[in-house]
Amino acid sequence: MSEMELKLSRRQFLYTSAMAAAGLALAACAPRPDPDVDEPDPDVDEPVVPDPDEPVDVPSAYQESPQLASLVDSGDLPPVDERLPANPLVLVPLNEIGNYGGPVETFYSWEGHWAECMYGHSPLRWIDDGLDIAPGACESWETNADNSEWTVVFRRGMKWSDGEPVTVDDVLFWWNDLVMNPDHGDAPPDFGTSAAGTLVELVKVDDYTLTLRYDTPAPLTAKRLAMWVNAGIGPRWIVPSHYVQQFHPDYNDAYTDYEEFDIRVHHRSNPDCPSLNSWMVTRYEPAGRQVWERNPYYYAVDTEGNQLPYIDRIDAEFVEDSEVQKLKIMQGDIDWVHFHAATLADVGTMRDNEDAGNYEVRFWDSGSGTGMMYFWNHDHPDDARRELYRMPEFKQAMSHALDRPRIQRVVYYDTGILTTGTMSPKAIEFNFSSEAEALYEEARSAYVDYDPELAMSLLDGIGVIDTNGDGFREFPDGSPLEVSVDIQADAGDEAMRTLEIATGNWEAIGLNIVVNTIAPAEFGVNWNAGQLGFRTNWEVGDGPDHLLYPSWIVPNEPARWAPLCGNRLMFKGTEREDTELDVSPWDRTPPRFASVERDLIGEPVWELQEELYPQAIIEPDELTRHNLVWDMIRIHIEQTFFIGTVANYPRIIFVSQDMTNVPYREDLALGGFVNPWIIPYPAVTNTETYSYK
Repeated sequence: MSEMELKLSRRQFLYTSAMAAAGLALAACAPRPDPDVDEPDPDVDEPVVPDPDEPVDVPSAYQESPQLASLVDSGDLPPVDERLPANPLVLVPLNEIGNYGGPVETFYSWEGHWAECMYGHSPLRWIDDGLDIAPGACESWETNADNSEWTVVFRRGMKWSDGEPVTVDDVLFWWNDLVMNPDHGDAPPDFGTSAAGTLVELVKVDDYTLTLRYDTPAPLTAKRLAMWVNAGIGPRWIVPSHYVQQFHPDYNDAYTDYEEFDIRVHHRSNPDCPSLNSWMVTRYEPAGRQVWERNPYYYAVDTEGNQLPYIDRIDAEFVEDSEVQKLKIMQGDIDWVHFHAATLADVGTMRDNEDAGNYEVRFWDSGSGTGMMYFWNHDHPDDARRELYRMPEFKQAMSHALDRPRIQRVVYYDTGILTTGTMSPKAIEFNFSSEAEALYEEARSAYVDYDPELAMSLLDGIGVIDTNGDGFREFPDGSPLEVSVDIQADAGDEAMRTLEIATGNWEAIGLNIVVNTIAPAEFGVNWNAGQLGFRTNWEVGDGPDHLLYPSWIVPNEPARWAPLCGNRLMFKGTEREDTELDVSPWDRTPPRFASVERDLIGEPVWELQEELYPQAIIEPDELTRHNLVWDMIRIHIEQTFFIGTVANYPRIIFVSQDMTNVPYREDLALGGFVNPWIIPYPAVTNTETYSYK
């Protein structure tokens, strides 16, 4: 993806505004491009931009699939008009009004795979790769002047998949009987607490209107309501209370714990649990097979009033072996899949078999800000190593030593963008204005050049030199320096191929590199305790707003580059914030710095945690908020807390040649944004409008 493609034109902003006004998740786009061409055809006209003052009308009459019509005729199902809400969600098919019918034959290797394809439980939806938000299960929302109070309105007449009405009481049951229940303890979701750490107050206005009240401004609430696929990888926020309360100990004395409740409430594994998704589980075999059938009460229609989804059923077989997955695709056994084990190295072979297997290889942008990346333990327990790993010059030297062009060629097959490492280039803070675009370019290119001579000069300048003549550099005090790269034993091909190149690069500038392979079960525990040194086998993909999942830009938990600083922020404002001061921070439970240990925290992290981040998350004005985030990004440029390799490499999608309305990269507002869970791909592409030709 070129730098020019990252820029948002005025026309794209108009396009986004129009779609938001119409309450749509995807608009009709230009004619389908040739899949072998990576760039849009300049001779193809741009899409017609709808007038934002003319929203799409809700159709006055509805149609349904023949499958459901037969159930209506037999008296087993109410008419479609009675199953839909008064104001259904209207989705625009990408290419054409679809045809009803057909199963999708596919596979999965992770139990939650197909739940990620359905956005039905979410109150609001991301559209246009995170540039804007549109209605979902809720038909509207509003906020007060300082963003401390938000009101969402459910679709009147919306029903669960068993035909029971959906009301605000289903949200309040989740909140009062699960989140606020100390014996169950559903964790509050991202929108469940204020910046001060206090729980939101949920107020029932009527059966269809819910108000969320915070004790501080909460400007990110709408975005957080659109995050994840709720009740999938994301948290629950609504449950079918009419069904699950029978398994809750407070409502049924037959139960004394929540073991049965927790099984029954999972709609993706319990066929009896009512759902709001476009397809509902009717068969579930752990590590065997999942069958998802059309939800007869799904609340969305197309522009001609046809109830969605078009496709009858998803048949998904559990296939863990990567070679078996690829074989099934090439044999034509798979109609559509985007979670799979095929890599860019397989593209040539997979394309050679497209016609024989009746599929197409397509690419969506990953949105990754780093590709395979590396980061140091900012909070290392050894004083000398902690000091070295906090020196910008040391980290920038390791960055300049990386032969990213070779990594791009060997690992990413000449795709993506060379990068020092940032949050996603798709994030709004990098696309908001010309200043934002310039900041992305500055961050991306800061230490990206492959320049071993500069790298060695930087190390010389901080006294990391070879004092004993053995060919390896020592600490500034002359003691031996060994840089241990920590990696999980089950790391994949991308991580290992990148590490092989990186290890040679760093050894070439005189660093003694040791690869420390650790059992996956031990890895996270040791890192979170601050005991490891320098790690890989991860990437930064987060966006579309830096503040929604800010852990890479500000330490707010222990899993990333500052584990003890992250734990400190988690305990800030609690009675344990400045306790256990009589023991080493690495021996506390959990290991953490205290707020009074500012010297251990370090001034750059202190500024991120205590000055910029607290202001940003309560700032109602968007431009002011972006400026605060830009200040945070500038600290990252100066300090280089992590380094990347190749950003925005493509993700491979396999689609049957018989399917339509599945987007190509050129149909997507920013080319795609697949990697972060925050924007749930492929759900945001309106999978319910996918159809067979």
